[in-house]
Amino acid sequence: MSDDSTDDFEQLPEDVALAVEIIRQIENLGYDADTVLKAMSHICLDTLAKLSEEDRLNWQKKLCQSLASN
Repeated sequence: MSDDSTDDFEQLPEDVALAVEIIRQIENLGYDADTVLKAMSHICLDTLAKLSEEDRLNWQKKLCQSLASN
């Protein structure tokens, strides 16, 4: 990675930078899309379970809206 792209990466919001890093790692592992999506579902469910009920419901709504808009 060049210095310019490293600087650009460091300027990203934390959530976007994490997403980019996760995407890179997943691509390097070479799993098919179905396996990746199933794994991401497990990750979302695990993370949601660690939230308060109010936060969990808010995030479930956000996630559904995000998926529906794509």
